[in-house]
Amino acid sequence: MNLKKMIYTILALLLAGMWSCKDDVMNAGASALQPEDDIRVKSDTFSVSSMLEASSAISVTPDSFLLGECDTHFGTIKADILTQFACPIGFEYPYAETAEVDSVCLYLYYNNWHGDGLAPMGITVYEMDKATLDYNSRYPSDTAVSTFCSLSDSTKVTKNSRVVVAEEHTDSAFVSSATSSGYYIPCIRIKLSDDFARRFFAKQDFSSQEAFNELFKGLYITTDFGGSTVLYITQMSMSVYYHFSYSRQNAPDTVVNDVKSFYANSEVRQLNKFNYPDREQILTQYRQNKDINYVVSPANIYTRLTVRMDSIFDRMEEQLGDPEGYRVYVNRANLTVDVLYDASKETTRPRDEWDAPASYMLLVLEDKMETFFAKNELPSDTTAILSSLGMSADTLGNVSYSYTYDLSGMLTQQLRKADHAEYLNFCLVPVAVETSVSTSSTSSVKQLQTITTTYIRSASNSENPMDIEMVYSGFNKAQR
Repeated sequence: MNLKKMIYTILALLLAGMWSCKDDVMNAGASALQPEDDIRVKSDTFSVSSMLEASSAISVTPDSFLLGECDTHFGTIKADILTQFACPIGFEYPYAETAEVDSVCLYLYYNNWHGDGLAPMGITVYEMDKATLDYNSRYPSDTAVSTFCSLSDSTKVTKNSRVVVAEEHTDSAFVSSATSSGYYIPCIRIKLSDDFARRFFAKQDFSSQEAFNELFKGLYITTDFGGSTVLYITQMSMSVYYHFSYSRQNAPDTVVNDVKSFYANSEVRQLNKFNYPDREQILTQYRQNKDINYVVSPANIYTRLTVRMDSIFDRMEEQLGDPEGYRVYVNRANLTVDVLYDASKETTRPRDEWDAPASYMLLVLEDKMETFFAKNELPSDTTAILSSLGMSADTLGNVSYSYTYDLSGMLTQQLRKADHAEYLNFCLVPVAVETSVSTSSTSSVKQLQTITTTYIRSASNSENPMDIEMVYSGFNKAQR
């Protein structure tokens, strides 16, 4: 027995001993039994298999967005945005009979980018003319733009592409602060066409969001050149600049310049559309590496883990005896996913930062994954287990990273079933996690939409294969 198994066995014996002591109070007769007649504890290691897989799309309601096109280690990503804008219920332009529009501008705020921050990119905007997003519907990230926009010349609302460079904050907004000298928020200002400005200004039904959406379905924001940068958009708004006049007695008319802003916020729907034209080719290439698996967002490339339940239960029966005579418990089933990452590595290209692993990784039953995210469920020990990226160092100062999962709840649940599954398939999915301020507990888990690449040791890794280290015990039913 190796040292790790011995430790697990000792822990299980201690747990079992506490269980037996509690039960002795209730059943004094059992205390006369020899320990080996009442409980058996075993430790073992079970292998898993892993496979690199890809899903067609992720389906989330994002609160931030990617925009642009860039070459990554896993092929080219192109990210576009479809968005509605919130209706200011009950709003009326002052002195509407004299009000005239001057211009309409779209503002895109970003706080980061991926790729080459000095490479130019061109942004083009279209008005959605065919349909609008439904607030209560879940749209996959590969939804066809043609469902919402015809992409005809008449729907194009930018006369020319708005050329931007991520590192040059030309339109940055300055935010003052009472406690500091203030700071700049990187921003892109896009002047929309005069024709669109006139049409939008004429759409003045602000009685409800539904009525507003009928008149203005939203915008489709895309890029038409530049393949080196993806912006991380955090906020979007559209401002209408206009003027109006009013008369004063015995004085010239007064002209007032004003602005009204419309926001893409949580009250309306947005969709971040992703396209990976060469993903399958890249997947074929990376599947040839048997030592390493990958988890990539937002490409939704994930690693599938398969656990042979029949092999585990056959081994448990072999070690503990006839399950009819014993009540079996899985005390511990530890799965460690080793991450291949060197945080101290010096990078020479900005895109190398994409090698940074996800901060949180969800291990979820594959057949429950769609329901888990669709219903906004929270992690549990029977469906999905959440792990943050852990870091440890050995005596020589060598740092290693990993995610750890305890599968004992899932395996015990299967053990209790009369017709347990022959195998279980799990998916490793990178996620974004929100916590409750008052309780510090997890309040939301969503599929990650920022760009990350997590390299992990596969189940067949030649140096340290992925496996499950288990401690399980059997209690004599006749004496319980």
